[in-house]
Amino acid sequence: MAIGRFKISLQKLTKAGGVGQLSYGIRVSIALCGAMALSWGLDYVSLVIPLFLGVIASALAETEDDWLGRIRALSITLFLFIVVSFGVRLLMPHPWAFGISLSLIAFCLSMGGALGRRYGVISQATLILAVYTMIGLNQATHEVPIWYEPLLLGLGALWYGLLSIIWAALFVHVPLRQALAALYIEVGLYLKVKSKLFPILSSSSMDALRLDLAQQHGQVVIALNRVREILVSRIDNEPTSPRLGRYIRLYFIAQAIHERASSSHYNYSDLAETFFHSDILFRLQRQLSAAGSSCRQIGEAIRTSQSIDLHDSEEAIAGVQRSMAYLEREALPTQWRLFRSLRQLTDNVMALQQELDKARQLEDVSLTDASQQIPQPRVTFRSIFSQILDQLTPKSQVFRHAVRMSIALTCGYVIIQNVDLDVGYWVMLTTLFVCQPTFGSTRKRLYERMAGTVLGLVAAWSLITLFPVEFIQLLIAVVAGVVFFLSRNNRYVLATAAITLLVVCCFNQVADGYAVIWPRLVDTFIGSVISWLAVFFILPDWFYRQLPMTFAEGLRRSAEYLQELMRFYREEDMSEQAYRRSRRRAYNADALLTSTLVSMLQEPGHFRRDAELWQRLVIRSHTLFNYIAAFGAHRGALIEQPSNELLVSAGTYIVESLQEVAQSLEQKSLVSDSSAEFERLKKLLDDCPAEDDERHYFVLSQFQSLLGELRQIRLLTHELQVQVHGRDIKGVESAN
Repeated sequence: MAIGRFKISLQKLTKAGGVGQLSYGIRVSIALCGAMALSWGLDYVSLVIPLFLGVIASALAETEDDWLGRIRALSITLFLFIVVSFGVRLLMPHPWAFGISLSLIAFCLSMGGALGRRYGVISQATLILAVYTMIGLNQATHEVPIWYEPLLLGLGALWYGLLSIIWAALFVHVPLRQALAALYIEVGLYLKVKSKLFPILSSSSMDALRLDLAQQHGQVVIALNRVREILVSRIDNEPTSPRLGRYIRLYFIAQAIHERASSSHYNYSDLAETFFHSDILFRLQRQLSAAGSSCRQIGEAIRTSQSIDLHDSEEAIAGVQRSMAYLEREALPTQWRLFRSLRQLTDNVMALQQELDKARQLEDVSLTDASQQIPQPRVTFRSIFSQILDQLTPKSQVFRHAVRMSIALTCGYVIIQNVDLDVGYWVMLTTLFVCQPTFGSTRKRLYERMAGTVLGLVAAWSLITLFPVEFIQLLIAVVAGVVFFLSRNNRYVLATAAITLLVVCCFNQVADGYAVIWPRLVDTFIGSVISWLAVFFILPDWFYRQLPMTFAEGLRRSAEYLQELMRFYREEDMSEQAYRRSRRRAYNADALLTSTLVSMLQEPGHFRRDAELWQRLVIRSHTLFNYIAAFGAHRGALIEQPSNELLVSAGTYIVESLQEVAQSLEQKSLVSDSSAEFERLKKLLDDCPAEDDERHYFVLSQFQSLLGELRQIRLLTHELQVQVHGRDIKGVESAN
């Protein structure tokens, strides 16, 4: 009976841990309460600050691995923490040596981002712990042993790390469930945006909507990559887990839903005009919107282990089927021209509903087949060295940020050494949190940091005045620490206010908390200014410079994706893994292009160059990608037809043309005029007889749509090149 009750409580806690970051908050609260209890138990309240800071640094370094992976990550984290903390302790009395070492360590640790998000997080947390060590040593009221600060910070980090490992062992799949739930919610939002394309809007509204669609596509790709990263870390450690097999299949279903959702069929404007007097487009809109709601329900069901209800989307798809059946009987002669295109669109929507049904019916299965679809990367010292070496170039964002962070922290240290600042090392701490890889994100973080600091200081002054009892102030600090970790990803103003409150309450236990209020505000302002100057002047990542290369990469990846997809239609040998790899690269490149444009639009006005042209290009690029994605949704071999050779030629022309535009952007040479070849191929496709085979007709109509988008891309690229480079670009004079 006791075991049964324990299992029930574990299930309840698991469900609770799957909601937001509640499990994160629980771990942090346990860790902070434990540190506080130890300090009070030893009657040594000054232990609170280094123990709390160690817990915070360790929590910031936490990865989403399983318990074995977290043991490995914690070992690396503790090693770096101890080495860096002792290094700070030994070198702080020697400013010149310390400044040089700080610059080198900041650069090396920031380059850890080249190894992936996991090691980037650990590296950032190590730099934060280094500054925590400086703050602790700077505030010491008497001489302490050399091991004192590193040991206490390390103990706090170890304590939280052990809690993290135990939590991961008890609730094995909570991070994966969280990531899968977030993925389905993002796919649902994508379907909601896509539904707004039906019925058709005005041209300007359509462009704005397609830009929103491209941005949401980027969020889906980020969510897909996060789930894949967690799955890769799980498969080796749980090779026979049936539960993991179910989650892998849910991941593949989300991929399939996204591929069908991102597919475009024919020209929606023509479909809307032809079927204006039918309700079919309204029913398609309702079905896509209902499918988006169903995706969200699946996400919530994954998160809370509840049953999945797809009633709304099932009812909507039934309406689409009834409307199509009526059209098939009563369609006007003018509507038959595009009826097959409409049927392909509705077939895709119905197949999307079938994927949703699969998610509801899934049960735990063996990993034997599913795990083969997610290849495991081999990690060796050579591959690690190669990854870092590849990023040691000014073209790399990781390298630029590492240089920027190194110089910014060194400048902060120089200011501290030459200006009489109380608790001056908060300048460096602010720089670490505010200085981001891009100008737009840095500016946003700067405003949020300043606003949160002011809010936190006001709250701290009020609370330590109202509650002068030490125990209550420590409880407030614990609550503030939990709030910080619950809100730091989504509400940074609140997170900053919470961590500021924690700092003041903790300092009030060993010194005068009121005395640190103004220094905290001044140091935050100085650190924010340093961050802004660093990101503006030190190897600035102005995105208008990156857009041409990012656009070229997107076109090249789309061309490779289309080339791989055509193998399915030509009955060539095509492995599912090769197809998935080319699709993932194309999706990532398309998402990167959109995020680059969004980042450029956040930069100062004189750096937002040719924004209107770039928006049109990004919209066209994403629309072209949507037409290519439809080939993946309907992939299959073509039966022998007289015009198959023409379709092969059209596919080859589109692939080569995309590669040509990409090459012209990379080499800064003018896009050539291929209107004659384009018109010839377009006429051949238009004159091609409509075969009875549905797949053949689908390929023909998709190529016609792709040619239209390709022509617009070539024209807009030519216009952009001439506008930006004028006569400096190769080929302008000869073209004239």
